[in-house]
Amino acid sequence: MYKKVIIQLLLLMVLLVIITLVFYIYFEREENFKEEITSKIKTVESEFDDETGTLIKDIKYSFSDQSGNYYELFSELGKIDIKDPEKMFMTNVKATIYLKNSPPINIVSKYANYNKVSHETNFFENVEVTHLIHKATGENLDISFSNNTALM
Repeated sequence: MYKKVIIQLLLLMVLLVIITLVFYIYFEREENFKEEITSKIKTVESEFDDETGTLIKDIKYSFSDQSGNYYELFSELGKIDIKDPEKMFMTNVKATIYLKNSPPINIVSKYANYNKVSHETNFFENVEVTHLIHKATGENLDISFSNNTALM
């Protein structure tokens, strides 16, 4: 009879140890998982600039029209104009225009002014436009979506 009780107590202790190990391993993995997710989430960093408003890092705007054309605009840094919050001054700008039934048009420039409402963009300083094998460079590029024009 003592053998039975000893075996049952040993089995109970082994079961408690297993449950404790599983509990700690599960919660430790959950904490690591939370830390991993937190590190992967990219937050937009903002600072306040007394002269012009808010500085925003790593900006992405996208826009599509009724015809199925798509426009993406990326910038390393942007400043929102306090006097006109629809306008943004951007630095180190990259844009891609995806026209329906056409390969994408890539645009790179040092600076750009972007209107968040009309999506009109004025690229300037070291502007480079590439489409397939064609490459154009200039100092200014103005894109107007309301007129469907691009002037370089």
